[in-house]
Amino acid sequence: MLAIMLGLSWLVLTPVCVWLLFGPHRSRPLRGLAVFVLTSLQATTMVLGFAEQAPRPAPSVLARSGAATTPETVAGAGGSAGPDAAPAAPLSPQDATDAASGCASRVPVPEAVRLSLRGRILTGVTVYWPAAVGECDVAAVALRHAGGRLRLWVHEGTPGHHRKGARTLPVRVTGDTASLDVRLTRPIRHHAHLVAVNGHTGRVIRQKPRPAGM
Repeated sequence: MLAIMLGLSWLVLTPVCVWLLFGPHRSRPLRGLAVFVLTSLQATTMVLGFAEQAPRPAPSVLARSGAATTPETVAGAGGSAGPDAAPAAPLSPQDATDAASGCASRVPVPEAVRLSLRGRILTGVTVYWPAAVGECDVAAVALRHAGGRLRLWVHEGTPGHHRKGARTLPVRVTGDTASLDVRLTRPIRHHAHLVAVNGHTGRVIRQKPRPAGM
């Protein structure tokens, strides 16, 4: 409001003062009054300009204390992220599950299998592979029987997309060997030329001999 009034004063009084100063036959008192008015306007304008440019008062102790507890300031003090740091990317469901279980999702390479038979019927398969550091507690396994081949797909951890019919089973670790037991939901007839194959690579998996009496 003060700035508006000052502007109107300049607009109205400036022409009058100029007319009083330079008009013909003007007395000295009138010219002195014109000079005084112009000087007063100029001084008021300067004071108003300095007031607008004056530095703002420092924030109070309470305000500084509240600012120090914001999440960005706390993160910056911890050294992990500053106020201008980009937000961390969210974990995918697979990464979150692997982080919670403490193991990395991986595709093991089976080195041997052992067939479980009941007479001439195959009822289950035990899969063996070299144990890794931080071995997962579970693994997903899928089986596909076609002709004389039994294909196996094994994936440790929790993959984002299982193969159709895959089951998550517990993993045992004995020494440097990890294994899991797969019980067939539909037993199949066994024949002498049945071969286990790694579904990921297509390579034949060695068969362990069955213990005596099985």
